Amino acid sequence: MSPHLIELSASTLVLYPTSQSEESKKENGVLALESNFPQMKGEMPKEFFWPFGDLIKATEEELKEPLVDIGIMENGDEKAIANAAELVRHACLKHGFFQVINHGVNQDPIDAAYHETNTLFKLPMSKKLTAKRKPGALSGYSGAHADHFSSKLPWKETFSFLFHHQGFSNSQIVDYFESVLGQDLQHTG
Repeated sequence: MSPHLIELSASTLVLYPTSQSEESKKENGVLALESNFPQMKGEMPKEFFWPFGDLIKATEEELKEPLVDIGIMENGDEKAIANAAELVRHACLKHGFFQVINHGVNQDPIDAAYHETNTLFKLPMSKKLTAKRKPGALSGYSGAHADHFSSKLPWKETFSFLFHHQGFSNSQIVDYFESVLGQDLQHTG
């Protein structure tokens, strides 16, 4: 199992203004803050401050995500499967995520997915904004989730897209990427 990291150095924080007066100050209606901006707490938009009670105490310790071994399903051991299911339940309740191991998926497509994810988030802001999520939509780029949260904005970028499994087309994701990011990023889909 090789470790995979999403490169965070290219990440950008995006704030979608909420008032007309703020929007008129910007050329395209978006305020972008580079993630490596200097410590500027006094100048930071108030939407990025979270109440102290919502913050998690940071430690120098690396996060150890729960590992779920699904290789056990091959032998049909009901007790081991039940234990794995409980581990998934606990991980979802406590952490919100887990890592699946011994899944039997070829490593090449996994590596390619991480590579394309890094390619996507390293794009210039102007290119990312061509795929900006529309209000009420589920797909697209979002730098600050301003369409989801009005008072507390997360410090992350997301790029979401849907896969329709009923009556699906093999090219639906490729077609989506091409339609929002252009032909040169079609391979990312």
